[in-house]
Amino acid sequence: MPGKLWVIATPIGNLGDFSPRAKETIQQVDLLACESTSAAQRLCSALQIPCPRLVLYREDSSDSVQHKLLEQMQEGGSCGLISDAGTPGISDPGWKLVSQCHARGIAVHSLAGPCSLAAALSTAGQPSRRFLFAGFPPHKKSERRAFLQELCQQTVSTVFFETPHQIGETLQWLAQCCEPDRSMSICRELTKLHESNQKRRLADWLLDPPPARGEFVLILEGCPMEPDKNTGNTAEQAAYLLKSGLSAAQTREFLEQFAQLPRNQAYRLVLECQQKISAKPD
Repeated sequence: MPGKLWVIATPIGNLGDFSPRAKETIQQVDLLACESTSAAQRLCSALQIPCPRLVLYREDSSDSVQHKLLEQMQEGGSCGLISDAGTPGISDPGWKLVSQCHARGIAVHSLAGPCSLAAALSTAGQPSRRFLFAGFPPHKKSERRAFLQELCQQTVSTVFFETPHQIGETLQWLAQCCEPDRSMSICRELTKLHESNQKRRLADWLLDPPPARGEFVLILEGCPMEPDKNTGNTAEQAAYLLKSGLSAAQTREFLEQFAQLPRNQAYRLVLECQQKISAKPD
């Protein structure tokens, strides 16, 4: 029987966030694929556990490294996968190994835990029912600017990472591409001693940027949606249908089918119409 791949989340700052189950699993795996052998050794030393056999697995690793891991698991061995910090596969090459495991019928198990994406979004104070995760901006200036311009056009909250030496330039470009009143939350040094989570307007961040130290997660408020020219007529149709006795669900379905409104927009419009109708005196 094939072995297993354990995708193991490691602390992004505070060692106390490492789960007992993850600690136990690291002690039991035959191989531990890691982004940095020195970081993996430091983790095991801090946890006071023996370090398993390490295999360096990074973006620039050769196919032979991945083949070695897969071969070990196909022969019944178990392998752990960690990154330097956080959950593997989030903006790193771990997904490639996971994909190959699925293709070969090797079981993949998640040892959930610290993740800077989730930690930042939960403390950002930005809408999070839907959001876009964009990872790190490109290094080349032209590609970086195009990347940031695209983020500014998103209508949902956008989460991305940034490095200390680029944070100032990124804020300047965002201020040029976005409305100055757009809000942005900047989370720095999450779970560490000097952690900070602040939400301000882009114009205010430009005047008072964060210290260029530590690791950054930025959450940009979505771009306001342009009003639909037909919204007025659609609202009148919704109000007429509700007053005629149709239920909210039936009215919403009508707007989806015949006015071609997205489900969420139709739901909001029906809700607004109901509130206006109930607020009017008989």
